[in-house]
Amino acid sequence: MRRPLFLTVIFCATLLPLTFVPAAYAQTPEAAPSGSPAVAEGFNAYQRGDYKAAYDIWLPLAEQGDAQAEFNLGVLYAHGKGLERDMATAMAWWKSAAEQGHVRAAHNLGLALIKGEPFTQGEEPKPDYVEAMRWLKIAAEAGFPNAIYTRGKMFLEGLGVEKDPVRAATLFQAAAEKGFARAQYNLAKLYRDGVGVPKDEALSLYWFNEAAIRGDAKSQARLADRYAKGDGVKQDRVEALKWALLAESQGVEELGPLLEDLKAKMSPAEVETARQKAESFSPYKTQASF
Repeated sequence: MRRPLFLTVIFCATLLPLTFVPAAYAQTPEAAPSGSPAVAEGFNAYQRGDYKAAYDIWLPLAEQGDAQAEFNLGVLYAHGKGLERDMATAMAWWKSAAEQGHVRAAHNLGLALIKGEPFTQGEEPKPDYVEAMRWLKIAAEAGFPNAIYTRGKMFLEGLGVEKDPVRAATLFQAAAEKGFARAQYNLAKLYRDGVGVPKDEALSLYWFNEAAIRGDAKSQARLADRYAKGDGVKQDRVEALKWALLAESQGVEELGPLLEDLKAKMSPAEVETARQKAESFSPYKTQASF
């Protein structure tokens, strides 16, 4: 693909007319250890913070059709690393890479279309959910859990497709089994509420726990409440406070009353034990397959 010739656009997230917030674009390029050594050289430059050098290495490779380099250039443009942020150009590079079967590029392109990119500041985004679904399906069928999850949300909300909570639950399950915490959290809610699946408190608790141990703040807040009340589990204020502290540290704001209530009912030694447990917590990392 030749160098894209598009006007630079500025992203304005506050205008998104979405009922859910899609996952973020990939934050970093890929090293491609099994691919071109030059792509890896560009990645090393990127890690050093030398974004211009990374761009200069990847651009000629991308212009020759290297999908990995195309994806990486898209990431640079999407995040404004070493150059002005330009979503039109980012999407053009991702599309070129996705057409060659690059899974992360297909996923990023789908997310951009959901958000109505590209658009200028002050302009209302125009999401293309149908086209987004097309690219997300490519990534999902390749087994990419982020894309599987995003498709599940679109089926749940009826974006670009008929609402289908059963299909959404199936997709969440598939992504959850791959260790994707956001899918685990959403699947837990479906089991809790009996949406798309039979209501099942045990499975709801199981998936909230799976997401919580992977660092999902909302799931940690749910566990805090359950352990505090003894809801589906044996009441354990130390465990409740641990999860509440972890969730609060990630920005969950509604836990103030629960934290105060727990501390009022706990001894200083119990509070300290919970604090130490929270400080020593390390999220479980699922091995990535992409």
